[in-house]
Amino acid sequence: MFIGRKKELLLLNQAFMLSSNALVVVYGREGIGKTSLVKKFVQDKEYVYYQARDFSEEEQGQYLNKKKEELLEKAAKGRVCFVIDEFDLMQRAHKSFFDEFGEFLDSLPQGQVLVLLVSSAIQWVENSMIGAMGAFAGKIHSFIKVKEFTFMDMVDRFPDCRTEECIVIYGILGGVPAYLNYWNPKETVRRNLLRIVLEDTGPLHREAQRFLKTSLRELSYYSTILAVLAEDEPKLNYLYNRTHFSRAKISVYIKNLIQIDVAMKIFSYEPEKKNNVQKGLYTISDSFIKFWYKLIYPNLSELSMMEPEDFYHRFICPNLDKVMEHAYIKVCREFMELMNQYHRLPVHFDSFDGLYGKTGYVPLVARGEKGELLVGECLWSDNPMGMSDFEELLRNIDQIGKEADYYYLFSKSGFTTELAAMAKNMDNIQCIDLEQM
Repeated sequence: MFIGRKKELLLLNQAFMLSSNALVVVYGREGIGKTSLVKKFVQDKEYVYYQARDFSEEEQGQYLNKKKEELLEKAAKGRVCFVIDEFDLMQRAHKSFFDEFGEFLDSLPQGQVLVLLVSSAIQWVENSMIGAMGAFAGKIHSFIKVKEFTFMDMVDRFPDCRTEECIVIYGILGGVPAYLNYWNPKETVRRNLLRIVLEDTGPLHREAQRFLKTSLRELSYYSTILAVLAEDEPKLNYLYNRTHFSRAKISVYIKNLIQIDVAMKIFSYEPEKKNNVQKGLYTISDSFIKFWYKLIYPNLSELSMMEPEDFYHRFICPNLDKVMEHAYIKVCREFMELMNQYHRLPVHFDSFDGLYGKTGYVPLVARGEKGELLVGECLWSDNPMGMSDFEELLRNIDQIGKEADYYYLFSKSGFTTELAAMAKNMDNIQCIDLEQM
């Protein structure tokens, strides 16, 4: 099942229509769907595909030369796409690969070839590739970084699931297509987690640390940082006090985690009262890594000794909602971005951020073109949102220094009669439950 990627396909098709031979770099973490994207793109085109491998220079050259011959035959007849998957492996064993490949491209008929260089080595592409390419880098037309599915992609991926079920899947596995393929929507969350993650034979049982090892050295240090970030204390100072690593070392490790899309720096909405905002905040952005380091990594000893079923009921089930709270906020922000994009809000707003205040947190804040203020609350609870939740939101908004013009309230379990009645009588308060998303 191919889902989404409309923007990426558009960019690839635009490159394919160029009058010159073009080169596009397509990259992203493993399992993110790069090869699926390429398959979709070339399905109605002539193409030659080469999967690079860990070969010696001589062996790699023999395999690649056969593909070059195939390319020459097809390019003589019309436009063709030449794909080299995991092309970074070529350069590792063959230092002069880019120079030689550049000469080969120059020998081809102009306007006949689109070259796609595909790689899972995000850090190498963003930090070292241009230097390794030398003059060959001048041939690059564009870069396409393939990222996780959005929540709307998730809904398309699991069309028979209710919104709540999609949010739970999103909160556990994120938008990594390779992970989502393991999820059976006909099974319960408990059964899926047992089969995929908790049982020794589960395909994601050791995935978190296996994935980190593919991109990072010194896993013990990164695991320490991720375990602390999973405690939902985002301040850099807390991380420093908990790990006792130097601030310089933490900065380097955080930078590397951000580069492979595992962590992110939190940028708070900045009100006029800037002293009310916390600075230096970081969090885990990868949903599965967050789930692993929050609920499983601290309890690995128990996971080794307990039955998976018992582990689930003791450590996962009681704490899963804490993970879902973050996923729900992410989904609500995406919902608001879409509403904004399609002009379904009272005015046009800038990006939807959170206010990380020193005395409270507001998950949704946005400023309009003329200074209008929109705020929102996102409650993931089995209890409906009530007046006390709304009053807490009002107290937290005080840190902004002005009253809100619009309130958007999101609640998994709906709203109390009192809050719903108040919102019905006020045109600037919107109550949105799961069925309306």
